[in-house]
Amino acid sequence: MSRDFEFRQLLRALRAGIISENTFETEMAALEHGDAKNGGTGGFRAFGKTYKSERDAIVSFLDKGRAAESNGALTFGNWAEVCKTDCIRSGLRMIAEREDYHARIFENRLRELGAEARAKVSEEGRKIMECASDPNMADTAKLLQFNAAIENPDDLIRPIFEFADRIKEDLETKEALKLFAEDELSTTKWLKYACAALNPPAEINSVVMTEEI
Repeated sequence: MSRDFEFRQLLRALRAGIISENTFETEMAALEHGDAKNGGTGGFRAFGKTYKSERDAIVSFLDKGRAAESNGALTFGNWAEVCKTDCIRSGLRMIAEREDYHARIFENRLRELGAEARAKVSEEGRKIMECASDPNMADTAKLLQFNAAIENPDDLIRPIFEFADRIKEDLETKEALKLFAEDELSTTKWLKYACAALNPPAEINSVVMTEEI
């Protein structure tokens, strides 16, 4: 596996909220030093990190995913409560419901695997929730922020599909993650569609350019 590929995997995981900024920096440091110790022998490789086993990788993902999805339910639920744009309000509520049941399923599965829920919401996740909950921020501006963060939905969600495909033993979690990834892909594509429908192209391009700089 090339370093360039591992970097892209780490970046996607960070943007999806699967790993924290601290974890991203730690993994990048490991890549810079060649990570010779964990190179290509043994363990289970996922999201740019080598776990001791498939189960460890699954538990880590479920725990972090539970925290992120729970925060996502609050994010979109709060946004729907202050939303002033009729055509997207019910869509936001549907996303909030999906995020909420994802969190519940992940937490239940953690318990079934004999693991504990320990992960906390990242600082970035809290900031996103506060932004979406702001009644004084226009819905169009919120969509622009999400649009800039999402970039390409297929590229963003692909690591989750790839992770599910690599699971060989825990088939119950494997299939659940496939459905989860489909939901996330639907959500990200809808947010980009809504942004394009409600914002002029010049505004969208301006925010994207700002994010890249």
